[in-house]
Amino acid sequence: MDTKQQKQVNEAAEKFADALKESYQSIADRSVSAQELNAQVTQEFFNGVINNLRTQAENNRGLSEDLIEQQRKQREASQALAQESADAYMDFLNSMFAYYRGNLDEVQRRANQ
Repeated sequence: MDTKQQKQVNEAAEKFADALKESYQSIADRSVSAQELNAQVTQEFFNGVINNLRTQAENNRGLSEDLIEQQRKQREASQALAQESADAYMDFLNSMFAYYRGNLDEVQRRANQ
């Protein structure tokens, strides 16, 4: 092989090596870019999940507070209803005793006459 052919072979090998190097560099760059994109997507996904869980927790806390308030109002209404019922019954009994007492007093007054 003469020098000219050797030089051409060396140049061809160098071009091939450069092309191979650029190819591997391109693959490596794309791999890094894909990893960065995957990391970003994963982070956004988990941030979304965390935000959704936080929102649900806040909504559940608000709902629990509303339920507690409704239970308090229901208890107060039940107590007021029970008190009013007891008062009405006591008024009824007092009126019955007053009626009988009034009749008894009338009977005694007539008997004394």
